[in-house]
Amino acid sequence: MVNELNVLDRMRASLRVHQFNVNTEKAYMYWARAFVEYHNNQNPAELGRADVESFISYLATERYAAVQTQNQALHAVLFLYKDVIGGCPDWLKELVAEHEATRKSNILSKDEVQSLLSNLYGQEWLVISLIYGAGLRANECVNLRIRDIDLQEESILVRQPNGAAGWRTLLPRKLIPSIKTHIEDRKLLHIKDIADGLGEVFLPTNVLELYPNAARSWVWQYAFPTNERDFDPSSGNLKRPSHITESQINKAIERAAIDAQIYTRVTSTTLRNSFAVHMIRSGVESTQVEALLGHGAEHDLDSLQAGIKSPLDELRIH
Repeated sequence: MVNELNVLDRMRASLRVHQFNVNTEKAYMYWARAFVEYHNNQNPAELGRADVESFISYLATERYAAVQTQNQALHAVLFLYKDVIGGCPDWLKELVAEHEATRKSNILSKDEVQSLLSNLYGQEWLVISLIYGAGLRANECVNLRIRDIDLQEESILVRQPNGAAGWRTLLPRKLIPSIKTHIEDRKLLHIKDIADGLGEVFLPTNVLELYPNAARSWVWQYAFPTNERDFDPSSGNLKRPSHITESQINKAIERAAIDAQIYTRVTSTTLRNSFAVHMIRSGVESTQVEALLGHGAEHDLDSLQAGIKSPLDELRIH
């Protein structure tokens, strides 16, 4: 038997050391508790592959958990073994990789991604290419600031909702020329906005406290702004420029999927899942993929990038 409270307390402490966001911490704690209770508090170190598979099967057949939910639970169990129990057996790594690879309803083949992207254009194409090529969530991508994109290091800094630095992921090499052109065009628009008395963007309070003039600074501008300039009815002034929305991105993905004759439901999450699966299939360690997705401790960027390339770099892009 295992001391359930001790294991769960250690898991919560480990999640906080690795700076998981609050929602991920809650979800991982929930599934770890469910896993321990499902096996009647038996020590997880004494369990095997069949026991983990039994738990995931129970979620699917008894609790009707969606594939994405099953995957989240499996990653919580992986974290429990790797960072709390003190060792991740090879069979568990293999099980996670196999589960990712068999999530047919939640991933696209590389050919399907190629076809979908070929039906997109302009800023929407660039954002959606980054979601797949860097493994970003839609909200993470649309909230990127100019300073978060490092063309030299070929990396992207993903921020926490409060503006604090979160983790780094890969910047696909094939997108660098397009992003460079996009940023140059964006800078010209910012200069014009400043001349027109605009160019001030929303920033979290803690950022403004550190950098009082940052709202009009070039490096804090949204990388993917909306082209609209609506009036604020309360003041009669133009609103602060904002970023394109997640809804706009998901609608563009839906249209492109139809044009590409992909008849399963495709969302930004589908593309993020496809990034993870394609990375694992190419031989990248699951722990490295987790780091790129913002799960777990961040690896040193140089060692993380050594020999690793984005799956988008294997596609033909326009």
